[in-house]
Amino acid sequence: MVKLYNTLTRQVAPFAPIEPGIVSIYSCGPTVYRFIHIGNLRTFLMADWLRRTLHAAGMDVRHVKNITDVGHMRVEMLDQGEDKMVSQARKEGKTSADIAAFYTAAFRDDETRMNILPANVFPRATDHIPEMITIIEGLVQKNHAYAVGGNVFFDIRSFPDYGRLSGNRLAQLLEGARDTDDTARRNPEDFPLWKVAEPGREMAWDSPWGRGFPGWHIECSAMSMKYLGPQLDIHTGGVDNIFPHHEGELAQSECYTGESFVNVWMHAQHLLADGLKMAKSTGNAYTLSDIEARGFEPMALRYLFATVHYRSRINFTFSALRAAQTSLRRLRLALLRLHEQAGDHAPICAEELQANEWHQRMSAAIADDLNIPRALAQIWRMLRGSGERPAMQLAILHEIDIILGLQLAEWLAVQPAAPHTLAPALAELVEQRAAL
Repeated sequence: MVKLYNTLTRQVAPFAPIEPGIVSIYSCGPTVYRFIHIGNLRTFLMADWLRRTLHAAGMDVRHVKNITDVGHMRVEMLDQGEDKMVSQARKEGKTSADIAAFYTAAFRDDETRMNILPANVFPRATDHIPEMITIIEGLVQKNHAYAVGGNVFFDIRSFPDYGRLSGNRLAQLLEGARDTDDTARRNPEDFPLWKVAEPGREMAWDSPWGRGFPGWHIECSAMSMKYLGPQLDIHTGGVDNIFPHHEGELAQSECYTGESFVNVWMHAQHLLADGLKMAKSTGNAYTLSDIEARGFEPMALRYLFATVHYRSRINFTFSALRAAQTSLRRLRLALLRLHEQAGDHAPICAEELQANEWHQRMSAAIADDLNIPRALAQIWRMLRGSGERPAMQLAILHEIDIILGLQLAEWLAVQPAAPHTLAPALAELVEQRAAL
C-alpha cells in the first residue's frame, strides 16, 4: 500500500485513486524563459519517483506537466511587473514564441538526461486561452470574480476556505494586506484571472473584457481540467508553489466546479546551493549543463537527490555531488561483481523476488511517502554482507532500480566485462523501463 503526505491535511495517509487503478497527476512545469536549475529538477524528480512508485504498485498513471509560456509576472506575489516571457524576449531580441520553443526544448532535454519519464501531455498555456476564458466567465457569473477596467479579479472573500492549503487564514490575510495603488481590487489580496494588455503588448488575446492575457493561476486550472477532468488524484510542485499559486488554483477551481479539486497535494522542499537560496545574483543557480561541465554525470545528481527525502531541505555542494558520484560508481561496481558471481543462473521468479525480505524492506520504504533514502540505505546493507545469494541480490537491484531510475541495467548492458549470455534479460529490463 502506497502512503503519501498530503500538504492539505498535513498527514501521511494511504493513497487510493478516485478511479480504481488509474491515477491522475498534474505537475506544475517550468516557466520557459530560461534554463531550469537543479532545484527545479529536484521537484520534477519527486514527481518521477511518485509516478514510478504508483506504476510499480500496479496503477496506470496519467501525467500532465504544463509549460507556462505567458502570464508569469516578475513580481509573483503582487502579480505585477513585466511578464517573464516578454522581458526575456526583449533581452534576447526574439519573439516570446521563439523564447518558449527554445527553453521548452532545453527543459525536455534536461529531463531526458536525468532519466525523468516524460509526462503523457505537456500542454502550453498559450494553446489554452479559450479554456481559461470559459472558466473566468463562469467565475464571474457565480460572483466569485469581478471585472474592472479590462481586468478580472478573483474575490477571495467569496471562498471562505481560502488559505487552507498554505495554512494562512483569510482574516489574517485581509488584516495584514499590503498597501497597493491598485484601487480596482475589492481586496488587496484578490488575484488577477485576466489582465488588460498595455498598448503594443506582444502576447495578448481578445476576450469579453477586452484585449489582454491570463493570470498565472488560471492557466493550471484550465489545463488540468481539460486533460484530467474536474477532480485530480495528485497535484505536485515545489513548496514555493503552495502560496500564492496553488492556493489560488485550488480556490478558483473549486468555486468553478463546486467540487473538491485535488485529493493529494505534494510539494518538494527547497534546494539550497552552498547554504544559500539559488539566484542568478549569487551565481549559484546551477543548471544541469553547469554540473556536466564540471565533470559530473546526471545520474550522480539523481543519486544525490535520492539520499535526502523530498520533504527535507537539501544543501547542494559540489563536494556532496562528488561523494554521490563516488557512491554511484561503487554501486555499479557492486552490480558488476554480482553479475559475474551469478553467472548463468536460472531466472529468479517474480513470486520468489516479492517474498524476499530485502526486497520487501526496500519496497516498503519507497511506499512510505517515497522514502527513497531509506530504500537506498537498505540496498547498501544488503550489499555489505547480507549473505543473500548473488543472483537474488542482482534481481533485487534491477527491480528496485525501475523505481530509483539510476539506469543500472542500462549501464551494465554496455560494460565490456558483462557476459553476453545475460544480454537478453538486460535488454528486456531496458524495454520494460522504456514502456513506463
